Amino acid sequence: MRFEKEIEILNSKEKVWAFLWDVDRFITCVPGCKEAKTVEAGKSYTAMMVEKVGPFRVEFPMGIEVLESQAMSHIKAQASGSDSRVGSRLKVEIDVRMKEEGEKTHLSLGVTVDILGKLATLGHSIIKRKADLVMEEFAQAIKNRLEGVS
Repeated sequence: MRFEKEIEILNSKEKVWAFLWDVDRFITCVPGCKEAKTVEAGKSYTAMMVEKVGPFRVEFPMGIEVLESQAMSHIKAQASGSDSRVGSRLKVEIDVRMKEEGEKTHLSLGVTVDILGKLATLGHSIIKRKADLVMEEFAQAIKNRLEGVS
């Protein structure tokens, strides 16, 4: 499944860029992210994702690798993990692009999500609805944090 989201943020490109790399602040915007750690700054991270999807409560310990990074412009990353209890695997590819216009920064998010195993048996519509909700919450949280709204 592919998701696209545009966020207009009333803040400078420099502050948005710094926020994206500040793991402790950034994870507070990711719905279901219970913890995240830097393995190697700018390259490798871990996170624990916990969500309820349909009848399942899933916990995915995720490994996150930054595949590409172009300062103040672009980040491409890949995350993957498995929940052996539920028998499911999650793979996420994230493409973030930034563009500054005056006092605003436009953040474009492109996210591809692949789900395998029991969780995938829920069906496309249930998973898509949950993913749409998570994307909306994530985008609003980033905007609120960077615009000083609590």
